[in-house]
Amino acid sequence: MQESSPLIRFLKVNTFASTQKFKPFELKMEAHGLPDIVINVTKYYYNQVLHGSLGKLDESDIEPVSREDIPTYDQALECVDIGEHALGKLAIIKLNGGSGTSMGLEKAKSLLPVRGDRTFLDIIVRQVLRLRERTGTEIPLVFMNSFRTHLDTMLAIEGFDNGSTRVPLAFIQHKSPKVMQEDLSPAQWPQNPELEWNPPGHGDIYTSMVTSGTLQKLLEAGFEYAFIANSDNLGAVVDPAIFGFMVKNDLPFLMEVADRMPSDKKGGHLCRLRENGRLALREIAQCPEKSLNAFQDVNKYCFFNTNSIWINLKVLEKVFVYHGMMPLDLIVNSKHLDPRDEDSPWVFQLETAMGSAISSFRHAQVLQVPRTRFAPVKTCNDMLNVMSDNFVLSKDETVVPNPKRTLGPILIDLDKRYFMRVDDFLARFPHGAPSLLACTSLTVEGDIVFAKDIVLKGDVVIRNLTENQIVVYQEELEDKHFNLCFQSRYVTTF
Repeated sequence: MQESSPLIRFLKVNTFASTQKFKPFELKMEAHGLPDIVINVTKYYYNQVLHGSLGKLDESDIEPVSREDIPTYDQALECVDIGEHALGKLAIIKLNGGSGTSMGLEKAKSLLPVRGDRTFLDIIVRQVLRLRERTGTEIPLVFMNSFRTHLDTMLAIEGFDNGSTRVPLAFIQHKSPKVMQEDLSPAQWPQNPELEWNPPGHGDIYTSMVTSGTLQKLLEAGFEYAFIANSDNLGAVVDPAIFGFMVKNDLPFLMEVADRMPSDKKGGHLCRLRENGRLALREIAQCPEKSLNAFQDVNKYCFFNTNSIWINLKVLEKVFVYHGMMPLDLIVNSKHLDPRDEDSPWVFQLETAMGSAISSFRHAQVLQVPRTRFAPVKTCNDMLNVMSDNFVLSKDETVVPNPKRTLGPILIDLDKRYFMRVDDFLARFPHGAPSLLACTSLTVEGDIVFAKDIVLKGDVVIRNLTENQIVVYQEELEDKHFNLCFQSRYVTTF
């Protein structure tokens, strides 16, 4: 790193005054080797909690964003050539810290097979290789891993590199100490000390990019922009039109947003701060209970953050140095210290979201994109959809909606007792996903295995009324409710 860098000068300065109450946290974090800047950022958010703030955004603090104020993807299509020409200045960063514990995984979720034998990582790497081949540029790919996903990820992509750019393939996000709700002291759990820490949320990306040297290395290598998205969002691919829209309008920060539907009512929404008119995000953990009805009104707050952003790295550096950190809205999550033990003490987890940085950039903008750019896999319900013929793999290795599907988004509800864990899920679809191309909704209750070449159409409900596993052999099921009483090639229909 160059000694003249403002980031280097900043890293040598301890910016936030310590408090006696925070001292035990500081000592604990130092003992775990966390950088001073991470301790400072944690101190900043801890002090907010200490003074009674739980990171809430009330209705009186915000206002809805009008559709007329939001540019659309159609407008961006005019900027394709600009984006193509600037691709040599773009880096791709994937948020890859999720270990898929909610799906019963003990490894990186991006190692799940989603198209045949291809994992998320396989698809991401192939996309970048095709993009490099098409553009003749060494567009770097960087993963933000967690301690839980780093080793698995690096072994899986062995042999792939960022060429002569010398940009590292990955950096690791930090961890944050849990806070006892009773007295705001550091959490102590001797039987499993690892549970005393929590992931700080993907808002940590900005701090991790600085402490790891990744931001500086990207800038030194001549990369001025970054596209940042979740590794489990198969719709989040580099789009020259969107990138061109950012470059043409000289935007420091661009967030992709999409129409909020009833199924998104518990997810965060876009809004505008009354205080200064800047765009902001409000997550459900930031919403006071009295405002929950308004929060879930998808007509009032009609856009949600896809968690795909485009950012000017030079401006990011300036904002970070100016504030002494990336100022993000605090998200306080209240949980049991041991999530598997309801008798364990209540703690606060201090987290931040990457997208809330939008409030820190003057002239930041959002772009309304098609929902096809938002295809995350958070549950096995999502996984079944992506594995099915509702999606196809394009020639540039992009997983896209099947153009032959003429219906709206499918609703899938698989029995969590048998389909929540990935191993259980895959065991019940031994031949892959059934055809869902003409299926509007699928509900499965009970222990059911799907045989080969099953085609589902319309609204299908399948219930196993027994305590034994039953195999569905019938090749085509259309607009029916099936109550299965015995294993057979035939079913009892009601």
